[in-house]
Amino acid sequence: MFTTRSLGHAARTALVVLPFAAMACRPDDESSSPTIRVAEASEPETPPAVTPAPTGPELVTAVVSDVAFETGDDAYKAGKFREAARLYRLHASTKPTDAHGFYMLGLASWKGGDFEGARSAFDKSIALDSGFAKSYFNAARVLLDMKRAPEALELVVRGLTIDSTSPDGWRLRARAQSENGDVFAATETYKAMLMNDDADAWGLNNYGMFLLSHNCVQESLGPLARAVQVRPTAPLFLNNFGMALERAGYLLTALTYYEAAVRHDSTFSKAVRNAERLRNVEVDASAPRDVNVAAIAEEFRLKVKGWKAETTPR
Repeated sequence: MFTTRSLGHAARTALVVLPFAAMACRPDDESSSPTIRVAEASEPETPPAVTPAPTGPELVTAVVSDVAFETGDDAYKAGKFREAARLYRLHASTKPTDAHGFYMLGLASWKGGDFEGARSAFDKSIALDSGFAKSYFNAARVLLDMKRAPEALELVVRGLTIDSTSPDGWRLRARAQSENGDVFAATETYKAMLMNDDADAWGLNNYGMFLLSHNCVQESLGPLARAVQVRPTAPLFLNNFGMALERAGYLLTALTYYEAAVRHDSTFSKAVRNAERLRNVEVDASAPRDVNVAAIAEEFRLKVKGWKAETTPR
């Protein structure tokens, strides 16, 4: 549970008490003679209505819709996002009340570069199922890519009222606050998030990159080193830590992390370019040759522990 004053309270859940009627049975009058009681005839139970299986054109439509969704899933998993969006769109046209179908259409459209299509699909998903927090969070991601941070922040806040402990939601809140120009609020959100889970690799990475983007180079090393410590084989985290190390002047160590990122993903073009560029850089003899990454990571872990101690009531 997030505890800082800047964070919203989880929505209260109403307790509904269902009344149960108690039925008392009164014995027959003891003075009356025994009688044989005949059970009253009850009305025959009406069998539940059975929806007939689709036939003819309806059957064809249902089959096409199901096949389109399953094939769309296959295309999405294979990274063919535009093809997946086309298939999810076909499914949505035949099942216009399927909120999950529109949600998947939103994801595929977003990853395929169709931001307007993604936004529209997520809007429809939210309209059909307003209690699914991930629709708000992913719609916010689309808006952030569209440089519409204020609207994105509104959606994130709405999503967090549904799922107040979602790490995705809190990371998005910090990102939206930062892109909306509220650096202080973003910093407080990141700190609260890491106090809640100091091994949140994505939170550590995002906080480090947030600091790096504001030219806090030395400060960025701690969370990025900790992210790599938690997830030592994640190419993105390795590359990002390499970027911070390079800007801090640790060129040889930076190259080590760029090359590690490439080893774990040879198709990661950004890491490939960084490694190739740094290999051709002549390192000044006076430049620092090494850095104790484990010590930097541990120092930051203890720093987060200190934040937590400062905010804990005594």
